[in-house]
Amino acid sequence: MAFSTYPAGLIRRLAAAVYDLFLLVGLWLLSGLLLLPFHHGHAVDGSNLWVRLYFLFIPYLFFSWFWTHGGQTLGMKAWRIQLRTVDDGPVRWTHAVPRYIAAWLSWLSIVGMLWCLFDGQRRTLQDIASRTELVVIPRNS
Repeated sequence: MAFSTYPAGLIRRLAAAVYDLFLLVGLWLLSGLLLLPFHHGHAVDGSNLWVRLYFLFIPYLFFSWFWTHGGQTLGMKAWRIQLRTVDDGPVRWTHAVPRYIAAWLSWLSIVGMLWCLFDGQRRTLQDIASRTELVVIPRNS
């Protein structure tokens, strides 16, 4: 029996993002520890462009890997939402790159996230830019 899905709303998106943020902070801490041997045990310089790019690359790998392997991060699983392409296919790396870049713009401007309140299909900036959609998965009965 097939279950129908519907677009995820803002509250559910934000709740999943909070869950994933806790995981991401842990990854950033671990990633910082991995740099210590290369800096003789001293803290890394946050003004270094390569260090900044490294710490931007960590969430890209985190989110993109989960998006391309089942369409759900751990926070998305907890809130029963899944990322799919608009043609109901699996998310590919070619979708993940524009989604990640647009997500940064969306979160930093907040307008991109609030866009789902006005869009008829509840899409955010990252959904539109990557041709993906975030849907709620019904509970299994």
